[in-house]
Amino acid sequence: MRLEGKTAIVTGGANGIGAGCVRRLAAEGADTVIADIDVAGGGSLAAELSDAPGRVIYVEGDITRRQAVEALFAASVEAFGAVDILVNNAAFVHKAGVVANFLDYSDEAWETTLAVNLSGMFHCSQQAARLMARRGQGGVIVNVSSGGASRAHRQMFGYDTSKGGIEAATRAMALDLAPLGIRVNTVVPGSIRVDHGISVGDAPIPPAEVIPLARQGTPKDIAAAVAFLCSDDAAYITGTRIFVDGGMDAQLRSPAVDYRYDYSDYA
Repeated sequence: MRLEGKTAIVTGGANGIGAGCVRRLAAEGADTVIADIDVAGGGSLAAELSDAPGRVIYVEGDITRRQAVEALFAASVEAFGAVDILVNNAAFVHKAGVVANFLDYSDEAWETTLAVNLSGMFHCSQQAARLMARRGQGGVIVNVSSGGASRAHRQMFGYDTSKGGIEAATRAMALDLAPLGIRVNTVVPGSIRVDHGISVGDAPIPPAEVIPLARQGTPKDIAAAVAFLCSDDAAYITGTRIFVDGGMDAQLRSPAVDYRYDYSDYA
């Protein structure tokens, strides 16, 4: 119940990592707004969490449009009185045309990816920060990035570019908003099992072959880090990244091609 009395908005909150964050923040006592274009998913999750410690509502919203974002925040304030926490989770990832070699990457894929991943984050963050600043009680913005921000995926040019921009924006916002007591940080997920596993082409790869902790992460793993950053336990943390990736960023080469050690004596 670290977040009791707080109000949070989670973009892309109807499914996957976003839904995990909604569940965790509501369990910690935060009144939480699910912001998503998925009407069925958002409504279903809100109904599922009707008995959570924090109240949960769904608000439909297209974060690529400034007017829609303003309406989203107005509805959130009307429902809960304030906005204390924003989790920028919504992202355009595995859609047709987005996973493509740079040579074949289309204008449409580029523009759509940046519209959701960067412009949407900008619209929501600025709206949240203005509300927080006027209220004068600080606030928290948590951006969800990717390992692709600093280490490239093949054939995901637009996605990786947008995530690099999110991390740069995190640092810039953190400095501009620090005098107002508004903290801005980034969570960097690794391979998270949501709707798909680890694969190269059509071939599945065991997690132990690529992840030091030998398993894929879950939305709960990401939500735990988000909840921490939103709480007073992180009161002196801003402008930084927390990797939640099972050790992937720490390794130079995957276990499959690196030196091996026999741990059987310690099993």
